[in-house]
Amino acid sequence: MDFFKKLFSKKADTEIQVIKEDECNLENCGCRSCENEKHGDYLKKICLEIETIPCEPNPYFNVASESAKFFEEFELRMTTVYRMFGVSNKFLKEYQKVSKESLSLTKENKNEFSKYSKCYFINNNAFKEISNMGHLLNIFTIFEVLLKNVTKDLAYDKNIELEEIQNKNMSYLNSYIIFLEDSLKNSFSLNDEEKSFISIVRKIRNDYLHDYMSEIPESMEKEIVKIFDLRIGKRIVVDEYFIENTSKIFGNIAKRLEKAYWEYKNKTFTK
Repeated sequence: MDFFKKLFSKKADTEIQVIKEDECNLENCGCRSCENEKHGDYLKKICLEIETIPCEPNPYFNVASESAKFFEEFELRMTTVYRMFGVSNKFLKEYQKVSKESLSLTKENKNEFSKYSKCYFINNNAFKEISNMGHLLNIFTIFEVLLKNVTKDLAYDKNIELEEIQNKNMSYLNSYIIFLEDSLKNSFSLNDEEKSFISIVRKIRNDYLHDYMSEIPESMEKEIVKIFDLRIGKRIVVDEYFIENTSKIFGNIAKRLEKAYWEYKNKTFTK
């Protein structure tokens, strides 16, 4: 017991501190309010004021009063991704701003500018893409797992194995959708736009996972423009707008699925 007491009472080697802008006094800090920042010194530290425990609920899906574990899990994970996305965006925006300022300060030194610009352009292009794609992958996975778990639950009621539903000639996700629509007739279905969008997100996810391909093909861009009623010719990328709309669409489908699920359960087990 003494060992565990010592282990859990031990302080971490590095403590994370939340520093408010008006209290920041770190040398060379990236905050504009810091008086100790050396003019012309491109080596800066980023000073951010971030709430350490953001508690806002996700705006896309909240379980009904009567719920099941897999819907609760979906809400929890959507909330986690939503909060993480907000924190990541705040850091990356500040990081990119400070990096750009730092890069401009190296222009007088050819060697430093060459070295720092290579670093800057790699980071500036890649960090945001990796962050956005990572969040999109998480959202898609959370959604697919929800559909899989609801399918498994309804299949159990019908004495069907999950493997029988997973059609080898199509994606597992499409197999789940077909099964759910058939099982929850007249109470749950996806419209053509939703099905089209799910296929687009799945294609983006697969291309990125297997080939690092983050470019959205022109044919898919046209579909997205129609779904979101965007201006024709608008360049579609996986950005905050795309991630927010993906979350909205998946959250809306989950709400309808939860409602249909309980209608089915109440009807089936109250006979």
